[in-house]
Amino acid sequence: MSKVRTRMAPDERRAVILAAAAAMFQERGYAASSIDAIAAASGISGPAIYRYFARKTELLVALLEGAAASAMTEIEQATAQAPADGQLAAMADALLRHGRREGAVIGLLQSTVAEMDAADRGRLEAIRLHLVAQLAGLLGAARPELAAGEVRIHVEAALGVIGQLARRPEQEHTARFHRLLLAVLAA
Repeated sequence: MSKVRTRMAPDERRAVILAAAAAMFQERGYAASSIDAIAAASGISGPAIYRYFARKTELLVALLEGAAASAMTEIEQATAQAPADGQLAAMADALLRHGRREGAVIGLLQSTVAEMDAADRGRLEAIRLHLVAQLAGLLGAARPELAAGEVRIHVEAALGVIGQLARRPEQEHTARFHRLLLAVLAA
């Protein structure tokens, strides 16, 4: 009996590769994960992965793009469902949940930026600026008394707290990080 192979659509294959990369980065660490091992884990040949990602840093950037997009979706939904006086708490809750889920990717970002070329660092900065702008829009709507520059300071500080969460993922710190996020957003 011959084995029938089914072809995945390029978007599906890309998603499989990213899932394999995320799992491998979390399990082995970024430095110990090779692009060939990621290709094997995703079920494709080493050379085929290069049609999707030329370098390992491109995988990390793509993971961060996905993490930022899903964070914004979650935060927008949470704040839309919250009453006016619960907007900041909803935003803090959603940031914390997402930071917990994506802590490994956030931690990788913080430790590998120096290894990235200028183009990848530029993509990361564009992702960060877009995320900051979106979060500033939500925070500005919840805190109209703040000037645009002030809103941005609060957002950048909240993202700094999330960065620290990636370094301290122990569950016993969850309540402290939530209080810090809420304090930063409400200050």
